[in-house]
Amino acid sequence: MNRTLVPVALAVIAGATDVSSWLLLGGFFSAHVTGNLVVIAADLVRGVNPDLASLLAIPLFIVATVIATLAARRLGARSPATQHLLLGAQALLLVAAAVLSFTTQASAHPKSGLAVLIGMCAVAAMAAQNAYLHLVPERPLSTAVMTGNLVAATIALTDVVRSRGKDVGARERWTQTWPLLAGFISGCLIGAIGATIFSDHAAAIPALLALALFVSVPPTLRAPHPTRKNAP
Repeated sequence: MNRTLVPVALAVIAGATDVSSWLLLGGFFSAHVTGNLVVIAADLVRGVNPDLASLLAIPLFIVATVIATLAARRLGARSPATQHLLLGAQALLLVAAAVLSFTTQASAHPKSGLAVLIGMCAVAAMAAQNAYLHLVPERPLSTAVMTGNLVAATIALTDVVRSRGKDVGARERWTQTWPLLAGFISGCLIGAIGATIFSDHAAAIPALLALALFVSVPPTLRAPHPTRKNAP
């Protein structure tokens, strides 16, 4: 798999996971975690008790990111073990969410303990993904929050058109950002279609996608060659 396709694949997984949790777990964000702040604020103003999943999502995401960071610092951010661990953790957590989705009808009882547990597995998986994207690549990437990518892509495209394609830097920025947007949108559509057809069992879709990515990424992509700065 081409190295540039890994972030796009992760964007697809994030989109599918986020839509699945939103549609099947009572309006709860698992990938765009800070979006839960909007939901919580709206509930508080309306005098509605916020859902437990929304309340737990942000602190759990932080804790999972801390654990991932500590593991990365211990093993070395660019080591095969770290990259293997983070991609594998994402896949394992999404598989756990999918397995649990076959034991309960979470969409009918989104406030139940099992439904919340499914959501937290998804949140932890997205924390592993985001930790991977901030610790492993040479520059941090975002595959769950698309606002920054949309701004970057728009500015880059504007500069490309303005320079009539002569601005090489703008063309590179456009090439780096639009696939992430397309991947996330595709993942959202896949997740929405899956939730419509398979209901709660649609949690298996991001799990299968994560497993497929984990298996298909060869060791050369899991272990980027060290830069001159990192070389002994």
